[in-house]
Amino acid sequence: MARFVFFSFDYADVGNFRVNVVRNSWLLKNKQETFVDGSIWETAKGKGDSYLKKLIEKGLNRTSVTAVLIGQGTANRRWVNYEIVKSFERGNGILGVHINRISGKDGYIVSRGTNPLDRLGFKISDEGKKVNFCELKNGRWVEYDDLPQINNKKSNTLYFEDSFWFGNDYGKFYTFSEKFKTYCWDFNGGNKNFTDWVDDAAVEAGR
Repeated sequence: MARFVFFSFDYADVGNFRVNVVRNSWLLKNKQETFVDGSIWETAKGKGDSYLKKLIEKGLNRTSVTAVLIGQGTANRRWVNYEIVKSFERGNGILGVHINRISGKDGYIVSRGTNPLDRLGFKISDEGKKVNFCELKNGRWVEYDDLPQINNKKSNTLYFEDSFWFGNDYGKFYTFSEKFKTYCWDFNGGNKNFTDWVDDAAVEAGR
């Protein structure tokens, strides 16, 4: 089954070619129209937050999985975080991929960057009706301003319900990395296995 993937990344990793390696690997096995990426808004900077949010939301339409390509500065990009949280709200499968060990255009690899999935989190409200998003800033978890809260509903990537046998997660806090997998393109064989990672993320999200 063909998957439609949204690639989320720091645009600097397009310039150093690391993102290009992942996209080209995907295109070897899939059609051009099966991916959208975060570069859609790069040329729209300066047009305002509302415009950028709508552009990202439009880009996510029709996609079923969001792949976060993690370079050295990805965790510091505001709109990468929004793409992740908005992906959760619309029910996309989510995964992270460290791309620092892909050789850049200068032929070198770089040190691993912080995983944005480690710095985004959510708490289910005590009554189970809401999901409240947080981000880690200066060592403290604070409300995620760009999308603070959504309803706890089945169309989200994760739905939290009360179970007679298993209880519930109401009132609990999780980081995104506790719920969604992250891989290393080099160590985990991304060139061979990326399509499988995408499929697994989609299945886990019920897509």
